[in-house]
This record gives sequence, C-alpha cells and structure tokens, in this order.
Amino acid sequence: MSKKTNSFIFMAIATVVNLLLLCFFFILGFVILNFVISAMPENVAVVQVGVVLVFVFSIGLSFFVYSKLVNFATKKFDLENKLDPLFVRKGSRRPKGE
Repeated sequence: MSKKTNSFIFMAIATVVNLLLLCFFFILGFVILNFVISAMPENVAVVQVGVVLVFVFSIGLSFFVYSKLVNFATKKFDLENKLDPLFVRKGSRRPKGE
C-alpha cells in the first residue's frame, strides 16, 4: 500500500475512534449529571447548565484523549515513516534528490 492509502486508513480509523470517545464521554457525563441532579432539588437552570457543560467537556475531553492516542500510536508503531503528511507547508518541501 502507498503512504497516501495508509494515511487515509489511519485517518478513517482515528475518526471512528474519536466519535466513539465522544459518545462515551457524553454518556458518562449524563450519568454523572443524573446523579448530581438527583441529589439536589429540581432546578431547571441547573439542568440546562449541566447539559451544556457535559456537551462542552465531552468534546474537549474526547479531543484531548484522541490527540494523546494519536501521538502514542505514532511513536509506538513508527507511523511517521509509513504515513504521508496530511498538511505540508509550502516552503518546507524538499527537492526529490534529497
């Protein structure tokens, strides 16, 4: 397989993992929010703020864990040599002779 094919497969798998992480943290946040709300008197504002916080923190936490997993996989399996860079600066391309 070419480096571009490897990059495409890696990004597809990484995207699925990121979505699974997002769903996991979203569900976990709602479970925690359910315990917090059940311990407090019912207040609509607390529920609304809690839902927004769960949504924001699940996105942030999934992105953080995703970036750590990608860095770990890149180093562990030496993926820098097997994948084509997705983003290349215009001035950083080397001539083909080097």
